[in-house]
Amino acid sequence: MAEEGFRLPGSGYGELVNIIVAYGTRDGASDPADIGRLDPQASAARNNAFLTGIGVLRGGDKKLVTDRGRALARSLWSGTPDEARRRWREIVPTDGFLQDIVAAVKLRDGMSRHALLAYIANAARVPRNKPTMSGAAAVIEILKASGLLKEDEDRLVASFEEPAVPDHDLPGNPRNEPGGEVGLSPSPSDDEQAEVSESVSVDAPGGVEARVVIQVQVRCTTDEVDGLGPRLRKLLDDLSGRPG
Repeated sequence: MAEEGFRLPGSGYGELVNIIVAYGTRDGASDPADIGRLDPQASAARNNAFLTGIGVLRGGDKKLVTDRGRALARSLWSGTPDEARRRWREIVPTDGFLQDIVAAVKLRDGMSRHALLAYIANAARVPRNKPTMSGAAAVIEILKASGLLKEDEDRLVASFEEPAVPDHDLPGNPRNEPGGEVGLSPSPSDDEQAEVSESVSVDAPGGVEARVVIQVQVRCTTDEVDGLGPRLRKLLDDLSGRPG
């Protein structure tokens, strides 16, 4: 049996926002109720699978808005663009498909809108028809609203700013405390792209062992991929003090 594809939005971004707002800001949407009472049922039904997949909704036939979905809805309804951006950025990192789209744009150093629409449809494993392309366009607008993609002349490029981390994913130990992790994340340059991380144990004062996590981003062409692995491994060996 063929693997089921990703459920894209069933309408454009503007209509999708209206449905999210209907679920999250009106009194009727605070209960496990049919959104058809609030907005045209067919329109909501086309988007329920997507909204459930990204954690805005939960439940079976009777959908409930999640706490994260309600916060997003309120920011879209009455918040500032910065607040809406922050709420979208809490959602995007929790969905592998949306993360993969951002990664694809990064790896290609930007894509035209037409190419990205086609890529999203192919990645979702759905036919390229009008509803599909509307849904793909909605995904692009979500990623733009989150600040993870931006327009650069006639291309869409990825922002290298780190997305927001959901509160429940934050580490228990503060940074720079004994037993915690000290993150070193250099700003990406034109020669960087793929991420590599390595943990290195060092002796800290008082006999406490501190762990330093170093992240390296490497950008290369397809012709350079074959020789990339040994060079990265040598770099990690040098950082950790292991013999080559």
